[in-house]
Amino acid sequence: GLIGLPLPENAPAHAVSASHITAKTETVRTVQLGGDVFGIKLFSDGVIVAALSEIYADGGLKCPASEAGIQPGDYILSVNGNNVETNAALSAVLSENETNTLTLRRGTETFTAQVTSVLCEGSYKAGMWVRDSAAGIGTVTFYTEDGKAFGALGHGICDADTRNVLEIRSGEPAAVSVCGIERGSSGRPGRLRGYFTGGKSLGTLTQNTELGLYGKLSEPHEGETVEVLPRGNVHTGAVQIAATIDDEGMRLFDAELERVSTDGKQETRTLVLHVTDPELLARTGGIVQGMSGCPILQNGKLVGAVTHVFVDDATRGYGIFAETMLENLNEN
Repeated sequence: GLIGLPLPENAPAHAVSASHITAKTETVRTVQLGGDVFGIKLFSDGVIVAALSEIYADGGLKCPASEAGIQPGDYILSVNGNNVETNAALSAVLSENETNTLTLRRGTETFTAQVTSVLCEGSYKAGMWVRDSAAGIGTVTFYTEDGKAFGALGHGICDADTRNVLEIRSGEPAAVSVCGIERGSSGRPGRLRGYFTGGKSLGTLTQNTELGLYGKLSEPHEGETVEVLPRGNVHTGAVQIAATIDDEGMRLFDAELERVSTDGKQETRTLVLHVTDPELLARTGGIVQGMSGCPILQNGKLVGAVTHVFVDDATRGYGIFAETMLENLNEN
């Protein structure tokens, strides 16, 4: 990611009596339009084992964590029966004791592993690189109709090493200011440059999923209301991207949908987008990191969100249906 259905056929015409016609109404779903850049602060649900490494001790190389059956991507929940939520807390315990019993989670399975560390440079080491948080910037795709919740990115925040979607303990959206752009080019995705502006949290992040990042706001958002176009009504052709690329706020830029997925089982990368707007191409080179979640509008209706950029062509990228993101939102 960036910080990644067929049209209904015309039915044959039939002459029927009005008394035999059954009206079928389609529920119209509306949301508030996004396009705003925001900051992301996430704390993992357990300390993530990002990577393993061998340690030189007693005349040879060994990795105590690997020998205990621990793998990259595992979440460390507790040590010797005491919960650990941060890198610092984990390091403090492991460095003091030669042998420790760790409780870990791998997928849906919870298990224990006894790690016998090696003494190196005055402290015990288990041979693990760990991580407890992630941060970045992205774009809001939509706010709910009442403005109390939002969906963003169109993909999940993944651990930088394992590439697995981060299981979160807590998180918050934060205000950011865009201060520059690194243009994208073939083989090198660009990015929006921004910084956290401080101040109070804007709310809480509640879901980090393969289909998007979701959260609730401390104060309801008020913005433009748009209709969400059902998947089956989305078609190739002209669209607009709602994006924030500077301190002037959200603006609309021209693009084209080149492909709409006809695979009903596919949920991600269901759209292929081509940026055509001269100004956006001149300033960003196309799609850059930080634009994940940018709303895609077709005839003024929300059809999807930008999610990924093609590495060899920054003017093109993937998108996800807005309806898919909205269905994945848990407002409880």
